[in-house]
Amino acid sequence: MKIKTLVLQALIISLLPMRVTAQKKVSIDWYGFVAAQTFFDTHESASSADGFLYLYPKDKTTVIGDDHDRSAVPQSSWFGTMARLGFVLKGPEIFGAASRAKAELEFSGHTAPGSVLYRHAFMALDWDNSTLILGQTWHPMNDLFPSTVGIAIGSPFNALNRSPQLRYEYYLDSEKKTKLTGAAIFQAANATFGPTGKSYNYIRRSMVPMLYAGIDFTLGDLKLGGGLEYQRISPIVDLADNNKKYYMNGFSGMIQAQYAKDKLSIKAKTLIGHNMSHLGICSGFGKIASIDYVDFAPLAASSSWAQIQYGDELKFGLFGGYMSNWGAGKDLSAIYAAENGTIDKMWRISPNVQYTVGNVVLGCEYELTTVAYGTPNANGTVGNTHDVTNNRLLLSVMYSF
Repeated sequence: MKIKTLVLQALIISLLPMRVTAQKKVSIDWYGFVAAQTFFDTHESASSADGFLYLYPKDKTTVIGDDHDRSAVPQSSWFGTMARLGFVLKGPEIFGAASRAKAELEFSGHTAPGSVLYRHAFMALDWDNSTLILGQTWHPMNDLFPSTVGIAIGSPFNALNRSPQLRYEYYLDSEKKTKLTGAAIFQAANATFGPTGKSYNYIRRSMVPMLYAGIDFTLGDLKLGGGLEYQRISPIVDLADNNKKYYMNGFSGMIQAQYAKDKLSIKAKTLIGHNMSHLGICSGFGKIASIDYVDFAPLAASSSWAQIQYGDELKFGLFGGYMSNWGAGKDLSAIYAAENGTIDKMWRISPNVQYTVGNVVLGCEYELTTVAYGTPNANGTVGNTHDVTNNRLLLSVMYSF
């Protein structure tokens, strides 16, 4: 509780001078929400934020001579609370551009001390046809996400990543229908999974940020986009050999589409690539099995989702997701991925309904998530699989401001 109090006090005190200046050149708009949620699960699952950010069911637990799944124990969380607080600051013109900044924190959990999540903190300069962003915000592959009741917004099928970055967006036309995006991205909380667990040190040691290039089109009610990311990491350092570094490269691609007209909204996205654990995708990399040299190979994977939603104050939605592990194409002696590389594929179907009354949104969502667990093969694929399923029912009341 002391940590939460200190963070809030520091945020408020740091903004006091801005409030004084706001009368002349700076305006500040506060926003956020307070939510109470209740969820019911039929199987032990991977999650974070005290269970609010739901991912997938864990593998079954058995003992010798008894095939009974000891992890298939129903459980629930009653009236867990969550709050989000942020502000958007609009300042004076700088270098001929409108200046702005944004910061956002999230508090979740129903047990002390809960969790404090540092979500956004960036500054931006907006010219007529371009924008420069510096700081932590959504990864460019996160620009489109489904409208879910749960705060995971489709993860682990959808990319879920906020990272420090330098991003430049440029519109090719005055109507802003075609946008080019380039970004240099580092890792923070959403980091790569490797030999020492989840860490941003793998990319920091490489001395090279992740590099992203993308393009987006607007064609009437239809929006299309795509992007490519390059990643170079250094999984290990040989301290006995003059601190020699070993490296691995990988590429990830994304295509997305959104159609919105009247009360109808249709969204879809597909990600295909290497070592996408920093995006929340159940992928990773492995160490090549060799006694002659040290080398690494990324695991390839694909992950797709689609959602259709209809309504205004009362909205009905249907979400579907599918992820598949394609392996490394080379024999590996060690695998660094979610659940130790035992996930072959997973899928989800999730209907939801949301009703808005003034500032309050009432939501109900059902998630049926199945994971095919098995034994990792030498090349990183998974065989001898069995399915593990979790049913989650989520009820939510959210007050936004």
